Amino acid sequence: MNKLNNFHYVAVLLDMLYGIEMEDEELEELGLIAWNLIGNKNIRLYRYCAEIGPDLSITLPCNLVEGELGGIIEAVAAQYEDWERVTDKNDWGDLNSAFVEHHIEAEKYFNSPYYIPGKLLKYEQVGDTLYFERNYGKVTILYKGILADEEGLPEITDKEATAIATYIAYVMKLKEGLATNNANST
Repeated sequence: MNKLNNFHYVAVLLDMLYGIEMEDEELEELGLIAWNLIGNKNIRLYRYCAEIGPDLSITLPCNLVEGELGGIIEAVAAQYEDWERVTDKNDWGDLNSAFVEHHIEAEKYFNSPYYIPGKLLKYEQVGDTLYFERNYGKVTILYKGILADEEGLPEITDKEATAIATYIAYVMKLKEGLATNNANST
């Protein structure tokens, strides 16, 4: 695997290759546009555990929010097994069913990394938040997300950094050329 760099490494390349200096905020905006155009993303599988809040929601991690940096939810599960809680025999459910489900789970070996034990849950995603029908307590979210730094920006390879720097230089020089052309025509 290629060595990954901090996203702000693009600023160093911009200065070295094209003599362009810019504010971090503008660099991040233009850089993320370029990064999304590249289409190549380093992703990995993440497992995120969180407690459902009083408003029956969970805020997603920054490297999962769809639309911004991209991420795919594979599964959302409660941390308890799904067993027959309603039966014709008892008001409290079939306890043998609970015992069997827990025993089966304990005997599983060589699980796929995609496997999450527990009951799969229904949810609705709105922006960076998941909403649930009721409070299931602690839930596990299995998702594919980008490799991100502490600020939530993607980690990039040397080739991606060079491509992003070149794109930013192109955009900046195009803006400069259009501004100069318009100024001379008046």
